[in-house]
Amino acid sequence: MSSGLVRRRKPGHDRLMPARWPASFMPETERSPLLGVVVATLAIAACTLIIYPIKAAAPVDSLGVVYILAVLVVAANWGATLGVLTALVSAAAFDYFHIPPVPSFGVEGSRNLVSLLAFVVAAVIAGAVAALTEQVRAEAALRRGEAESRRRVVAAADEERRRVVRDLHDGAQQRLVHTVITLKLARRAQRERDPAAEALIGEALDNAERASEELRELVHGILPSVLTRGGLRAGIESLVSRVPVPVALDVTPERMPPAIEATAYFIVAEALTNVVKHSRADRAEVRAWIDADLLHVEIRDDGAGGARLDTGTGLLGLADRVAAFDGQIRVESQPGRGTLIAATLPARH
Repeated sequence: MSSGLVRRRKPGHDRLMPARWPASFMPETERSPLLGVVVATLAIAACTLIIYPIKAAAPVDSLGVVYILAVLVVAANWGATLGVLTALVSAAAFDYFHIPPVPSFGVEGSRNLVSLLAFVVAAVIAGAVAALTEQVRAEAALRRGEAESRRRVVAAADEERRRVVRDLHDGAQQRLVHTVITLKLARRAQRERDPAAEALIGEALDNAERASEELRELVHGILPSVLTRGGLRAGIESLVSRVPVPVALDVTPERMPPAIEATAYFIVAEALTNVVKHSRADRAEVRAWIDADLLHVEIRDDGAGGARLDTGTGLLGLADRVAAFDGQIRVESQPGRGTLIAATLPARH
């Protein structure tokens, strides 16, 4: 089976990533190095004082873990470098104020070395976790920014389509209609006076009527007014009425945001164009329904199959459009067994 798949996380999934991890307790703009030194100094002093009243409740050697809190806070917010420095100073403070004999720097056995090693390891791990968290947060923000940019591009393109449709309808199309009416009146007036002139007018009238019909087709292809007025079901019904292949319809009448309706319409339009031009299908089916605030669109045919999402510009362009709304689109098309084009879009974007 030949298939293609474009996936994007559903709205909000990026925000479930480590951007919520409390490894960093303050905005990046507030984490200046000087502030980090001040916080580290105050944290070490606080830990040193906290140990005094609890010395009697636990062995002194085990109380060094209190300093790890200061090391973790500093490393998580200002990185491993300042975290390691905090660990070194914490080990020195622990030795000087709490490891007998006090106050002095004296190492009994390997106690202070073990404390120092624990502090440094904690600082390195916390710094690495903080750096990774910040990187993931930045990547998530970049993805959100790219998705928002794509949505703005799609919205701008749709608005431009609507403007072109309005301009064509109010301008060229109206003038052509007026020309057709004028030519009909001229032909009627010349019918008995000059048969040759009547023939020329008739030819001009035929050309004007064909041009008017072609212009209507063009306007319908850009963005049909029935889609704007009546929603997705009305737009697809109008589209299917122009397709020479029998198409079964099951489309929700519910209205959705214009950009979502337009995207779903273009998916169906491209799929039915492929049905007519390439698949040699005897029949097709279009379904669209809403489930859990997601719009599901499926187009099936019984044609030749062999369609691919990564070839041609039509489906590939639709994949980019769907991705702009954090949706997904896939194509299942085994040669000789028809084609399924399925897309999922947020119905309440």
